[in-house]
Amino acid sequence: MNPSLKIFITIFCFISGVAGLVTAVLKAADKPAETTAAIISGIVGVVFLAGGFALTRKPRY
Repeated sequence: MNPSLKIFITIFCFISGVAGLVTAVLKAADKPAETTAAIISGIVGVVFLAGGFALTRKPRY
């Protein structure tokens, strides 16, 4: 994979992950709480963060 593309996708994953987690917290803090939307946003955020961390790992040979 092109290193520049990999860096771009990694940064996108980290930003999307943080945005998903922040959205989850904000939706859970609403009155009344939007529990389903908060859970879905949280899961999407965690998946994107995991993808970002997976892309930053150095390859093992």
